[in-house]
Amino acid sequence: MADITIRKLEGDEKLQVMYGLNAYAFYATPPLTDEQEWKEIVKPREGVTYFALFEDGKPVSGAAGTTMLQQVRGKRFDANGLWAVATAPGARRNGYCRRVIAQLLSALRDDGQVFSNLYPFRESFYEQMGYVTFPLPRVAKLAPSALLPLMDQDLGGQVELMLIGDGFDIYRDYLSRLRQRTHGMAMFVIGDRAAAQRNRLWMALAKAQGEPVGLMLYQIKGDHETQFLFSAVRFYYETSLGRYLLLQWIARHTDQASQGEIWLAPFEQPETWLSDVQVKTESQIRAPMGRVLDVSRLGGTQVGSGCFSARIADLLCPWNEGVWRFESSEGSLQVTRADEADCDLTIQALTALVYGTHDPGDFAIRGWGNPSPQVQATLRAMFPPMMPYLHEYF
Repeated sequence: MADITIRKLEGDEKLQVMYGLNAYAFYATPPLTDEQEWKEIVKPREGVTYFALFEDGKPVSGAAGTTMLQQVRGKRFDANGLWAVATAPGARRNGYCRRVIAQLLSALRDDGQVFSNLYPFRESFYEQMGYVTFPLPRVAKLAPSALLPLMDQDLGGQVELMLIGDGFDIYRDYLSRLRQRTHGMAMFVIGDRAAAQRNRLWMALAKAQGEPVGLMLYQIKGDHETQFLFSAVRFYYETSLGRYLLLQWIARHTDQASQGEIWLAPFEQPETWLSDVQVKTESQIRAPMGRVLDVSRLGGTQVGSGCFSARIADLLCPWNEGVWRFESSEGSLQVTRADEADCDLTIQALTALVYGTHDPGDFAIRGWGNPSPQVQATLRAMFPPMMPYLHEYF
């Protein structure tokens, strides 16, 4: 029988193990991606916790978590983004990945983190570990020329253009304000300044009366002038003016770019922005997923009136198991231990309630619990549907 150990890695050992597992798992090979170049990209990243599983002294599985701040139902929580989950091919199908993630999440919970988020290679794999799928972000595709009517208007604001490396602090500050009003939005606590300094994105900052009201990150891609693709990978605004200033900026590229794409949150409706724009929307390839990491720290979220108790099942994070009481006090959630349960819920069901992604009527069908119709009515009243938007890609 193999000797199995799981431990947290630091420094050069962390980079060496991560490279060995990730270079094979996440890139087309052979040849392997350049080791020095890969390490130069990853090494500056801060706030990363990495655990690896060793089989007879050889690292064969690993996972990383990066600290985040996430807004959930009106409250800011410590959270993490899970990434670099990989297992060597000869060690797969042994449950190693699950064991590494369990150890990693335990350590992150000890650090005070309440939620965990990721982008799955397969949703069902992570759903078994308590994660729930978010709505898919959207990509709006349109011709910049369709926005030309905006050029006839004096909108009363202006757009400032800079490279993301120069505007990184402005960008981070803007996101911090945006997160306060965007459910589910998470930011890495320490942004990737090194990546920004590579200056592969333009930043367009929309202003009105000197104050930021919108922000867009974009690239101009392609090989032929007049036929470029204007690709806006971030498109955020606080007011209608902010939105239309950014769209007007895209219109200014009509003779340079024949195609445009705007990456959007799932709740956006670009087809309503302008007449005859002929926008086509597509879903992004992967939806993010999230889960509650620590039930005991959910208090303070904004909820509707009501109370219920539930027996929570969470095989990956056993500290969450047991009977909990969830009660609204002047619109704020209070969470305490209880003796008797009104229903049984899995951690997936509780996560779906908190994020607002599923109706309680789904739970029995999904195998997530057994709330009665009466309890379901309470759950709906306390946790009305919402549409979380994660923001970070990793």
